[in-house]
Amino acid sequence: MPAVPFTTPYDPDRWIHVPLDYVDSPWADAGEWAAWVADAALRDREGGEAVRDAVREEALSVALFPAEHVSFRFWHYPNDAEPSGFADIFVQAREDDGTSPADLLPELAMTAVTPALTDVEAAGQRAAVRRLSLGVVARPGTDGEPMLVPKAEYLGVTAGWVTYVLSVDFDVNALEGRLDDLDALFAGIEFASATAS
Repeated sequence: MPAVPFTTPYDPDRWIHVPLDYVDSPWADAGEWAAWVADAALRDREGGEAVRDAVREEALSVALFPAEHVSFRFWHYPNDAEPSGFADIFVQAREDDGTSPADLLPELAMTAVTPALTDVEAAGQRAAVRRLSLGVVARPGTDGEPMLVPKAEYLGVTAGWVTYVLSVDFDVNALEGRLDDLDALFAGIEFASATAS
C-alpha cells in the first residue's frame, strides 16, 4: 500500500483510535491494548470497576476484528455515553477521472429498503457521498433466518486518492446514534498532498 498523505484528526471525547498493529507502540498486543483502554476509559467513572472486564472484552473484539486493507480504525466510545460500534477508514490510490463517488461505492447485496444516498462536504475532496442502508443477511447458525444489518458508508474522491469509511451495526439505533460523529470523522480527513506519490 502506498504512503498515504493524509491525517485523520478526531475528537478523543468521541472516538478511540484502535491500533492495527503494535510495532513501535506502547502495547505488546491487542490484549494489552484492550486492558489499557478499559483502565483509561473507566478511570474516575462511577461503577467503572463493575464493567471493566466487559469493556476490555469489547475493546479486544474491536481490535481483533479483521482489518485487511484498513488504513485506520476508530471505536466510538463517547465520554458521555456507552461504547458502540467502530468505523474503518480505507484509502486507495486512484487518479481522479471525474467518476462520481456514488459510482465508486461497493455494490450492495439485498436491502430491506432503498438506501439513502446524500452528498456530503469533506475538506480537500472534490466530491463525497454518504450511503445509509439496511442490509438483509442470513442469521449465523440458522437455516437462513434473515436479520437486518444497518450500514453507514462514506466515499470521497480527490486527486490521486479514494477514501472510504465504513461503519456497520446490528442495532439501527446504535448506528444512528453515532452518525453525527461519523459525519465529523469523515469530514475531518485532511489530505497533505493533492497527488499520489
